[in-house]
Amino acid sequence: MRQLKHTDLYKELPELLAPAGSPDALNAAIEGGADAVYFGGSLFSNRMRAKNFDEAELFRSVAMCKAYSVKSYITVNTRLRDVELCEALDFVRSLYCAGADAFIIADAGLAAAVKEAVPSAELHASTQMTGVNAADAAALASLGFSRMVCPRELSRNELKLLIDSSPIDIEMFIHGAHCVSVSGQCLMSWAMGGRSGNRGECAQPCRLPYRMAGCRNVSAHPLSLKDMCLAEHVPEIISMNVRSLKIEGRLKSPDYVYGVVGVWRRLLDERRSATPDEIAYLDGIFSRDGFTDGYYRNKYTSMNGMRREGTVPVGEKFEGLSKKIPISAHARLILGEPFSLTLSCAGTNVSAEGDTVQEAKSAPLTDDMLYKNISKLGGMPYSLARNDFTCESDGKGFLSVAQINAIRRSAVSFLERAVAKSAKRELPDITADNTAKADAVSMAKPVKTAFFQSPAAVPDVAYDAFDIIFLPHRFGKVKKVRRRAEMGISLPLWQTDRDTDEVKASLEAFKAEGGTYVLAHSYSQITLSRDAGLVPIASERLNITNRRAAEVMMDLGARYVILSPELKAPAIRDISKKSRVACGCAVYGRLPLMLLRRCVMSDSGCSGKCMGQGCLLPREISDRKGVRLSVIPIGGRMNLILNPNPLWCADKNETGDVGISHFMFTTEDAQEASRIIEAYRLGLSHTEAGISQIKRI
Repeated sequence: MRQLKHTDLYKELPELLAPAGSPDALNAAIEGGADAVYFGGSLFSNRMRAKNFDEAELFRSVAMCKAYSVKSYITVNTRLRDVELCEALDFVRSLYCAGADAFIIADAGLAAAVKEAVPSAELHASTQMTGVNAADAAALASLGFSRMVCPRELSRNELKLLIDSSPIDIEMFIHGAHCVSVSGQCLMSWAMGGRSGNRGECAQPCRLPYRMAGCRNVSAHPLSLKDMCLAEHVPEIISMNVRSLKIEGRLKSPDYVYGVVGVWRRLLDERRSATPDEIAYLDGIFSRDGFTDGYYRNKYTSMNGMRREGTVPVGEKFEGLSKKIPISAHARLILGEPFSLTLSCAGTNVSAEGDTVQEAKSAPLTDDMLYKNISKLGGMPYSLARNDFTCESDGKGFLSVAQINAIRRSAVSFLERAVAKSAKRELPDITADNTAKADAVSMAKPVKTAFFQSPAAVPDVAYDAFDIIFLPHRFGKVKKVRRRAEMGISLPLWQTDRDTDEVKASLEAFKAEGGTYVLAHSYSQITLSRDAGLVPIASERLNITNRRAAEVMMDLGARYVILSPELKAPAIRDISKKSRVACGCAVYGRLPLMLLRRCVMSDSGCSGKCMGQGCLLPREISDRKGVRLSVIPIGGRMNLILNPNPLWCADKNETGDVGISHFMFTTEDAQEASRIIEAYRLGLSHTEAGISQIKRI
């Protein structure tokens, strides 16, 4: 049986973090050599289709991880509704008391509640929070996070810059499934089938076939990516000083977890890259027509892949947890005194006393004889090496084998209970903050805002219809108007550390022109805009779904918050009414369903020379039912996929008088936008406005 090495031996290596979608997978991760494991309960976890853990299993698993010196990270990474926050907070409290090492959280409202109730709880920002750059990390640090899980889409140079600049630890993915959309920026499963990826219910529409009319050499599955595997880059990754390496796979079997973790453990310990045979072995365990490291290498071709029909996984079968927990022991064998045995494990010490030591009638007990009996731990999860056993003896005593066995059993029983107890914590005594919360911001005059893709798409009537009109920041100077509308800028949807200086320059130039409002799509864009002396408005891309999260945006500096499109009208009304910040929602537009770091044409003959301006982009892709989804380039070879049916509220004021009503004009030209603005002014239905199919709030 293999022995467990203490994780101290790997302190110069990044942490190897393994998935566990079930108790068996957790055992497989420990057996394979993981330093830490992430798993969740049946609620509030972003992998609801995994078996997950019931309440009793969660507590047992945290205690077991403690015994094996493996860290336990609990996933609470869904977007929460107001009615769920209390239950989610209770869930975190209970697992904190059980000894969980950290909580992976995607909801800013829950993070704020946890840091208020349990200040010492360690929080990791889920990749669903779309933290991309060091400024995002700094903003998340201000919210109480000590680690940020960065996107899979970053290149090696972008990763290195982020790790070097981040004020908190960075965790990166190294193996497993790729979402084609940037994590936290996908609404397709929710929009097309009502199953929210932000709520752990993703139906994986990206794995379905799509057709791109008029394009040759096009993959039948242009949105399905191969699995990530960075096993050929291990020495380089180690040299980056990244804190944690994450394997994706909470929906995978224990065999998968055991096999993949085992390979990565060996590569890290030996500080080397995988051989072709090891890559083939990983491929045999699971892949989607092979692996890709395209994002890491900044090479976006040959990334599409689907699981081959009839593929049978190969590799070692996980046959149960056989790994032992190393302990140390000290015995005291003095004639006329009770025999005592002290056991130590994971920083926990216990002692047991046995019968009085008798005088040896012939040969006294030697250290080796005593070790031989005490080390017979059998089916127990512990092991005792000879070098970890010491004995204080006068060389005169004797005990029978039965007496030695009895004290060994007692000591091990004490140890098991003490290790489990050592993981537990007490909740801090927190004095409630009864300070009155200011509500002046929530009394601000309701505003109507609109985003347009370009200045040419803004019709003349828009300047009287809206309070603020946003244009992409790349258009430089914003046209000044002497009418109702004030001109604002919308920051980029994707911002790495290499882009931050450009964003800061845009903000400074906008401020110098007398500008005020900025449409911010990330945590850092709120803080950067605030620090530039501008007024940020938190966009729908921040996925705010509860009042507490909206108020966190206000605390960061946002004047208004556009809530998640996934919320129903009653929830929008409720949050808008009760929040200290002026909230609202999008009331018109083709909602962005996916943000793609790579163009959908990357595997279909695209040269990349267009830099995202769409030289070959078909502008539409069709699903199996013939539904056409608009695809637009947004620069840097990135694409935005839009819902084909626009959100429509002209004839129904379902949300009431919210703080902000936002219009999104994306594919519309100025003439079409003008018709829509007029239809809203007149309160027309979509059919009266000449639109066949729509989406309601």
